[in-house]
Amino acid sequence: MLRNEYYQDDITFITQLTRNVLSTLGVWPPLNRKRTIMEKIHKFLLICITYALLYSVLIPGFLFWFFEKRTHVKIQIFPLLLFGFMTVTKYGNLIFRERQIKRCLKHIEEDWRNVINMNARNMMIESAKTAKRLVALCGVFMYSSGLSFRLILPFAKGKIINAQNITIRPLPCPGYFFSFNSQITPNYEMIFAIQFLSGLVTYSITTGACGLAAVFVMHACGQLRILIELMRHLVKDQWQKREDANKKLAAVVKHQIRIRYFLQLVEHAMQQICLIELIGGTTIICTLGYCIIVEWEKSNTIATCSYFMSVTCMMINMFLFCYTGEQLTTQAEKVAIASCELEWYRLPDKSARGIVLLMIISNLPTKVTAGKVMDLSFKTYGDVIKTSVTYFNMLRNVVD
Repeated sequence: MLRNEYYQDDITFITQLTRNVLSTLGVWPPLNRKRTIMEKIHKFLLICITYALLYSVLIPGFLFWFFEKRTHVKIQIFPLLLFGFMTVTKYGNLIFRERQIKRCLKHIEEDWRNVINMNARNMMIESAKTAKRLVALCGVFMYSSGLSFRLILPFAKGKIINAQNITIRPLPCPGYFFSFNSQITPNYEMIFAIQFLSGLVTYSITTGACGLAAVFVMHACGQLRILIELMRHLVKDQWQKREDANKKLAAVVKHQIRIRYFLQLVEHAMQQICLIELIGGTTIICTLGYCIIVEWEKSNTIATCSYFMSVTCMMINMFLFCYTGEQLTTQAEKVAIASCELEWYRLPDKSARGIVLLMIISNLPTKVTAGKVMDLSFKTYGDVIKTSVTYFNMLRNVVD
């Protein structure tokens, strides 16, 4: 194999966006060295700050939901609390699975370092660019939706005067603060800033998790494309020596086994995060749909648009997960077809028998699952949307 002299630049390029996001959260592992004492302290502080910002919204919000008596208000608050709980769980998974994530990144680094030829490198770069575009798309929708919800919407609502003739300034996230007066200055401004920063952390975690899934799965897609080229090259020429054909066949089998091993690592590292994203996203879309109907009947255009943006953001985020899984399945099917179309009769003697095992392995299912419960695919995405609509109709009938 030829050694790729630019593999470090390649790794930097394909992981740039995801690395920048996760590094600010303290969950990006160093690849070729251990953390120094100062880096461990820095990581610990980042994790503490992140959890503090997340719980500063989640705990007061849960208390507000618990003491609130109005059903429709509880339903409106529920998506925010569920999304916060999902974020805390995903962040915990990123911390707990750091070693597995590092193994996946090391595997990718080895693939880039030992790239076969320039054509293979170009195929890998093409897949990496797709992953980078998916991460950027996720980030744009997450941050734009978050800014509108936590920055624009509170100001758009304006000040509210209750029955006791008390002026209430709305916060991005409602909360119960016991005897702490959240309306006076500078308490209001402080809580507002904390909730805004908590939103940035929340959307960064979601973007980072989506970025990891995109980078890992699209890398596997690139490797499957290389596998197809190796298969075709195997029977491209008439082999004069059986040893040469056996070496080529061994290289194909080794590459195929390496891809499957990598997907096992990815499955182990990301399956819980994918499951949380799909199940939680289904529930949130269902509840937000109800909120849109309520605000539409009240002719509250600003709130309706904000909820609609949140629904769109959740749908796109789930779509990105399912899109990567669909791309992997599609590429695996191409590998299976290519293995069946191999002109095995052009191989010398007994070497052709090895093609049978290659065909068997190539036709085994290659996919990524969400917690081994459901596959990441367009079919799953369609089922999720239909389930959300079904429970939305049920919720509307029960509440009305």
